[in-house]
Amino acid sequence: MWKRSAKDTGPVDANVQRPDVPGLGVGVQVWVKENLPPASDDWVGEPTGVIISAGDRNLRTVYGPLDSWTTWTVAFSEPQYRRDGRGPYETAVIPAFLLVAAEPAVD
Repeated sequence: MWKRSAKDTGPVDANVQRPDVPGLGVGVQVWVKENLPPASDDWVGEPTGVIISAGDRNLRTVYGPLDSWTTWTVAFSEPQYRRDGRGPYETAVIPAFLLVAAEPAVD
């Protein structure tokens, strides 16, 4: 059990994202949202998959702050194509800001 202190009850920084959905990590099922504005490197549709490892950067990005350089390697549920026709890809390194964790299944 953690002891709460006065420091814990301070205001929340509006610039820090605190999603209500599960966080990202190895084994988490995700879907890839489209980039805004759309680009030729985007995936067709919004593919789903499972995070299988940290991406191109070192492990600091796994335990450190979520930034625009944090990436994850995703294994897709079925081979996927890029909007410009490249593919098929069974796995890809994808920036964390494009990944959304799937809601846990209810038994």
